[in-house]
Amino acid sequence: MTHGGNIWEEAKRLGIDPLRIIDFSASINPFGPSRKALMALRSSLRLIPPYPDPDARELKRALSAHHSIPEGAILPANGSTELIHLIPRVFRPERALIIEPAFSEYGRALKLSGAKVSGLVLDWRDSFRLDVKKLARRVEGCGMVFIGNPSNPAGTALSREEVLSIAALCRKKGTILVVDEAFADFAGEVSIMKDAPSLKNVIVLRSMTKFYSMAGLRLGFAVGSVPAIEKMRKHLPPWSINTLASVAATASLMDGRYIERTSKWAATEREFLASSLSTLKGIRVFPSSANFVMALIEGGALDALELKRRLIKKGLLIRDLGDFAGLGKAFFRVSLKKREENKALLGELSSIFRKGPRALQIRKHPAII
Repeated sequence: MTHGGNIWEEAKRLGIDPLRIIDFSASINPFGPSRKALMALRSSLRLIPPYPDPDARELKRALSAHHSIPEGAILPANGSTELIHLIPRVFRPERALIIEPAFSEYGRALKLSGAKVSGLVLDWRDSFRLDVKKLARRVEGCGMVFIGNPSNPAGTALSREEVLSIAALCRKKGTILVVDEAFADFAGEVSIMKDAPSLKNVIVLRSMTKFYSMAGLRLGFAVGSVPAIEKMRKHLPPWSINTLASVAATASLMDGRYIERTSKWAATEREFLASSLSTLKGIRVFPSSANFVMALIEGGALDALELKRRLIKKGLLIRDLGDFAGLGKAFFRVSLKKREENKALLGELSSIFRKGPRALQIRKHPAII
C-alpha cells in the first residue's frame, strides 16, 4: 500500500516542480510550522554538529508540561510510525486485531513481528459503527488490538468514554490496546492520553506531524504506563530523535496562538469543505473529526483513481482509497487546505460532478487564511 503525500513521484511523472502541486493527499497543517518553531530552528543550527541528547530530556519536559503527563510515561520517537513498528517487536503478540479500515502500517508492523493478523472491518453503510459485542468476540485470544481515533482514512471518532470501555474490555481479555491518536489534536475531547499512564494495557500514540506541520522533521511520542514505556525505551535505537525535531517540537508546544489558530481553522474549513462537497451530485460525504474528509463516488461514472488522474493534471493531488479494507475503488479522501486552495479543488470537482439541489443549503463561512 502506498501512502499519501508523494508529490515527488507525481511531479517527476508530470515533469513539474513538486511545490506546484497542491497536496490534498497528505493531512498536514497547510500553515506550516509555528513561527516560534521556525525561530527556534534558525537559532539551533549551531547544534547540528554534536550528537542529539539521547534521552530528549527537554522535549519530554515540554510534552509533560503541555499535556499534564508524567515524564516517565512519555517516549518520543522518530515519528509515530517508528513506534507502530516498535510496539509489536517489543510485546510480541502471537495474534493481533486491527479495527479497519486503518493505516496500513499497523498490519505491516504486526506481520513483520511474526503476529497472525486479522481485521474487524467496520461497514461504511453503518457509518463505521463499532459493535462492542462483536469486538469482544474478536478480541478473544488476541494479544494486541490497534485502533485509530480519529480513524484514518474515515475520520470518525469515538468518545473518550467509548475508548476507555474498549480498554476495559481488552484488559479483561489480557490484550494490549494501541490507540493511534495521530489526528486527535483536531478532534476535541476524544483523547485518552491522560488516562494511559494508569492503564497497564494501553499505549497511546501521538504525532507532531499533522497538527504542527512537521512531517519532514519526523516526531511522534507514545504514552503509557511507566513499565511499558521503559520496556519500549530499551528497544528504541539511540539518537532516534534529531536535535532540530526536538527543538521545533518544544517551541511548537509553547505557541498558544498557533495552536488556537489551527484549531479554529480546522473546525471552520472542515465544515466548509464537507458541506461544499455534499452539494455535488454523485458525491457522498462522511462526517469527520480529523483534518480531512472522506467521500464516495456514487453511480459508477468514474472511480477515485480516474478522478485522481484528472485532478493531478490540474496540479491537485487527492488520495484514492481503493487499497483500504472495507472500502473500494469509489472512495477518496481530501485533506483540509487554506480556503483558496479548497475552492480550487471544489471548482475542478464542480466541473466533473454537477451540483445538486443541496447547493442552495450551503452556509457561508469566513475564510481563514
